[in-house]
Amino acid sequence: MVRAPICEVCQRTDYLCTADEEKLKKGEISELDVEISRILYDLDSKYRIGGAVEFVRAYDMGSFILVLVRGEMGRLIGKRGRVLRAFRQAVGKPVRIVEVDVDVKKTVQDLFGNVRVVGVNKLYRQDGMMYRVVVPRKEIRYLSFPYPDVKRALELILDRPCEVAFI
Repeated sequence: MVRAPICEVCQRTDYLCTADEEKLKKGEISELDVEISRILYDLDSKYRIGGAVEFVRAYDMGSFILVLVRGEMGRLIGKRGRVLRAFRQAVGKPVRIVEVDVDVKKTVQDLFGNVRVVGVNKLYRQDGMMYRVVVPRKEIRYLSFPYPDVKRALELILDRPCEVAFI
């Protein structure tokens, strides 16, 4: 079973228990997190995703849904993308799955998808640390989603200001 921010009973039913209702009121989870958790529960019963994946958080970026996970991200994609295809169909919008709590470059590469990320640099400035992501200029056309949505998602994931340098 996929680990989620809500309990298994709340994933199975349309109601939230008092503990999960409190999490929702405090802002620890969102309505989208609850919806994605329930979709993942249904997909787990059909495709046997297993407990190797932990769903962390989901964000609506406008043109796509950003899903943050820990563990074996490949289990959410499935053989030949079957699970991901069913996931996209259930959500009704394109989905980008990103594995967090690993190397920063791998996290950024998961977000950018088929665009090659040359490097991720840390920049220390007077107002704090920020990241610069270096991408070849000719590969900008391969971005799957609009650049402003991807940049906003990047800053959300890394929890720092970011800039993307096209070389």
